[in-house]
Amino acid sequence: MKSFFNFTLILLLAGLARAQPAPTGSEDIPDDIVKKVDPAVVAIQHESAGGSGFVITPDGYILTNGHVVRGNDDEDPTQTARSITVILNDEQKFPAKVIGFSLDPDVALIKIEPGHRLQTVEFADSRKVQVGQRCFAVGMPLGLKRTFTRGILSNIERTDLGTETKVFQTDAAINPGNSGGPLFDHNGRVLGLNTYAQRGANNLGFTLPIHVALVLRDHFLSHGRFVRADLPTYVTSEIYSELAQALGVEKGILISSVIPGSSAFKAGLREGDIIIETDGHPCSARTHAELLDYEWELATRNPGGDVSFTLLRGPAGDRKRVSVTAKLEAQELMPRWGLHAGEIIEHRYDALGLGVRQIVTYSRILNALSDVKGVLVSTASKVGPAGRAGLRETDIITHIAGHPTPDVASFQHELEDQLTRRIKAIEFTIARGKGTYSTALAPYYALSGTKVALIVPPRDAEYVELMRRELIASGASLSISAPNASLLVSDFDIILLAGGAGARELWTNPEALRLVKEAVAAKKITAAVGVSVIVLANAIPDIAGKKLTTTKDLSAEAIKTRANYTGKDVETDGEIITTTGFDRAAVRAFLKAIYQAAEKKT
Repeated sequence: MKSFFNFTLILLLAGLARAQPAPTGSEDIPDDIVKKVDPAVVAIQHESAGGSGFVITPDGYILTNGHVVRGNDDEDPTQTARSITVILNDEQKFPAKVIGFSLDPDVALIKIEPGHRLQTVEFADSRKVQVGQRCFAVGMPLGLKRTFTRGILSNIERTDLGTETKVFQTDAAINPGNSGGPLFDHNGRVLGLNTYAQRGANNLGFTLPIHVALVLRDHFLSHGRFVRADLPTYVTSEIYSELAQALGVEKGILISSVIPGSSAFKAGLREGDIIIETDGHPCSARTHAELLDYEWELATRNPGGDVSFTLLRGPAGDRKRVSVTAKLEAQELMPRWGLHAGEIIEHRYDALGLGVRQIVTYSRILNALSDVKGVLVSTASKVGPAGRAGLRETDIITHIAGHPTPDVASFQHELEDQLTRRIKAIEFTIARGKGTYSTALAPYYALSGTKVALIVPPRDAEYVELMRRELIASGASLSISAPNASLLVSDFDIILLAGGAGARELWTNPEALRLVKEAVAAKKITAAVGVSVIVLANAIPDIAGKKLTTTKDLSAEAIKTRANYTGKDVETDGEIITTTGFDRAAVRAFLKAIYQAAEKKT
């Protein structure tokens, strides 16, 4: 239901954008206004980036940008940064939890537990702004202390940036680090959420209107994510002056495309229709800004509700009024497109050089895909088995060994059935363009004949699915279970302990300690992820001096046992292999270290 091509890539460039700095300070900003707003503006830091934000409730809810809190996990774009810290204006620091975030519109809601009431911002009505009105931005640019920059609103209907809503333009300097901070009016009320600065421009910054951000705040509190209402799939266009003259109409919104068979098509919308009323109210868009406002109003309704359209249909001079009623749906997750991360998780097998994602309607539109059922190839490494098989990104895998793979679940089932049986050449059927092709993927079973016991904590385990996929793809015979008396070290070549918060319960678990102690004594490969590394530190009698790594906050626990804590992402000391388990990259490097150790033993 969108003018879809507004869905764009530039928000992820926000943290990298650069603008020429303007003079800073509080000149022309009254002292009482500075004192009013300053306590409510915060700095936000995490492992790979940072930005600004502002307090909206006394108990610690804070608005910022989505890109400020997003993690760097390219397989799961819904993941946030792992360790977010909020710094108040008095330098107090608190860990923050992400309630929800979006990259378009670029908004996040986070929560801290300060233990006392916080000063909050006041909101202006951003739907009543005017070009030329004074404003000022507050944030922590370029890692500096809190900075005030002043200016005016120079444009209140920027639509050429590809964002889902119109944005404000200001000449108040917005530099890297200001992202997520507030833009205030001259009374110290929030007009918008500062998003980024224009590359190479002199004091040209952009701000998301606060009324848009507050809609997302409500969605995050209710759903944990932004749930758009949609009527898939049609594309609208504003009727600008020349087009109005050509169509012979004065007002309305043009339906420029409708996908046959879609919900919009079934409801009765057709290409060339002109919407003149929505739910009985006249509607029109002469400018793209007006079109975005119209689409935003529909997108922020409740999915499941009805919407009625009055349409003009037919050629000029012979048009008929047509009434159509449709039911709004929750919009599908958005796919990755260009530099936009999307919202769909990738299922990657590094050992195969292959990753796939579920196909949604917009996947087909963006990549001009056929309507065959299958999964989309999102990663195809040229140097791995997938590359040797000739697979390419945007191929659709429709069958494995003759069995259909219409979705990710069936794809994983069929592929892992072949991998578990260590089939040397796995037959793939792919759709590419208008053709259908067959190829064979030949895995390299590096752990063929190797028996692995993957020990999981009773709750909150992390990266078990990733390790399971990779171990199977590498040919390992895999057993997954909690520690128990029936597990015998003699039955396995590798003992691997998964991490996660629940792994603390393994630190003193008798069976976990037994498995580790016996595995080390038998010179078996003994490996652990993150929190579970402390099991090794507690179980190995001669741990003193042996190199281990674990999460930074547990370094003291490792040192207490006289282990040599190194802090590296992955550490190897003979048959003992450990990782911080900080992210997928660390876990994948850890698995490679295990493969190398296993190859040496054979």
